[in-house]
Amino acid sequence: MRIVTSKQMKQIEQNSIQYQMSYLRLMENAGCAAAQFIAQTLHDVNGLNCVVFSGKGNNGGDGFVVARKLSELGANVTIVLTDGEPKTDDAAKMLHIARMMELTVLSFEDDLELVNSALADVDVIIDAVFGSGFHGEMDVRRRQVCSMINSAIAAVFSLDIPSGVNCDTGEAAQDAVQADFTIAFDSYKPAHMLPKYLPNLGQVTLAPIGIDPLSYVDVEQNHFVTDDEFVYSKIPVKEDNAHKTSTGKLLNIAGGVGCTGAAILSSTAALRSGAGYVVTAVPQAIYPIVAPSLVQSPFCFIENASDVASALNGVSAVSIGCGMGTGQRQRGILEEVLYLAKCPVIIDADGINNLAMDISIVADAKCPVVLTPHFGEMARICQTSVSEIQKAPLLCAQELAAQLKATIVLKGAHTIIASADGRTFINQTGNPGLAKAGSGDVLTGILASLISQGMQPFDAAVSAVYLHGAAADRCVERMSEYFMQPDDILIDLGRLFKEHIR
Repeated sequence: MRIVTSKQMKQIEQNSIQYQMSYLRLMENAGCAAAQFIAQTLHDVNGLNCVVFSGKGNNGGDGFVVARKLSELGANVTIVLTDGEPKTDDAAKMLHIARMMELTVLSFEDDLELVNSALADVDVIIDAVFGSGFHGEMDVRRRQVCSMINSAIAAVFSLDIPSGVNCDTGEAAQDAVQADFTIAFDSYKPAHMLPKYLPNLGQVTLAPIGIDPLSYVDVEQNHFVTDDEFVYSKIPVKEDNAHKTSTGKLLNIAGGVGCTGAAILSSTAALRSGAGYVVTAVPQAIYPIVAPSLVQSPFCFIENASDVASALNGVSAVSIGCGMGTGQRQRGILEEVLYLAKCPVIIDADGINNLAMDISIVADAKCPVVLTPHFGEMARICQTSVSEIQKAPLLCAQELAAQLKATIVLKGAHTIIASADGRTFINQTGNPGLAKAGSGDVLTGILASLISQGMQPFDAAVSAVYLHGAAADRCVERMSEYFMQPDDILIDLGRLFKEHIR
């Protein structure tokens, strides 16, 4: 699946000119593809009242083509110019053709009463106001346009991206169009992969517009959707002569008084994900509670920072934070781990909360670091609000990854995995059954286990998130979103491993 930014899409279009393509032809192809999808979706547009809201750019030009094609299919079409006459030559040519066909063309600014009249009996609205180039906020007039679209009783089709949505970050401006259908042209944009965060998108479909495959060769893709092929090609197959210390030694620093379950869940998940040797590090006070549930795991006791050095001996990965609590003692343990560790360190839950005092220690660490915050924890370490993170989760994850030189796993309905080098995966597996205390502990165990077995931290993060969600999707079929518990998915995880590995 190809996912490109707005800037990359422009480069692809420019590249396509080398292969007997023109911008005018691309516009014609885009409009025709969109009109065909609309006609197929509605089965018959003959006699339907359609209003096309077109902006001043090339997205508006796409709208003019859609208007022409729907009219040819028998629809009653009205074009509304939201920003006056088009500013690009190609869009102007397409509007000229529409006028030659005697389609009704109204100015939003000068013919507002007629626009309102057209909307009173509208069946279909085509949103071609902004397209993929939008960013920032909308002015009062454009917000009024979008509000009118959202208030109308009609099927709304947005061309490429709903107007008011930033296609690169997923940030939706105030009063952004709420589409029923979004028709992405040629390639998906990052925002298209966030339907659970962006109800604005409605149903997303991809429409080819005739771009030659060679046009993509020099465009480096940095946004991806996780799939089976990526995940199962990365997970190491165990050698026939493997032994417990050759298949990953993980130190899991977890648990505290009142949070014993987090240590059990995370270590159990690590053991079930292939790690050969999982050492569970807990305060001695909770050992009698945790030990009966982790008979396969040896234990060590970490009470304060001075206990860290010996515990790190020979480990291939460290996970820290699940249920460990917050405070100066726990912060000291975390600092010592990041100072001494030579292997990858996975920081989750209270480990992240302990970072909120000073997150710079992550950037200073000599070891690879993976952070797995949910939105609340992300807001805490970024010193902002959850609502701000929700506005542009892609951008937040990417910026933090670059700032800390770490892998960021921003957990949510679409978990986002961002690397320091700019690669970003957007996960599509999982369901609301995971919205329960303990799910994050299980994910940390899977992730830390894969890293301990030798996977690169970023690849392991992408794979663990995908597997966690895919197992949960299977678990729902067995148990329902209401009944399932975080550790129930481990049965389904085992079945996935059996089917795809051995």
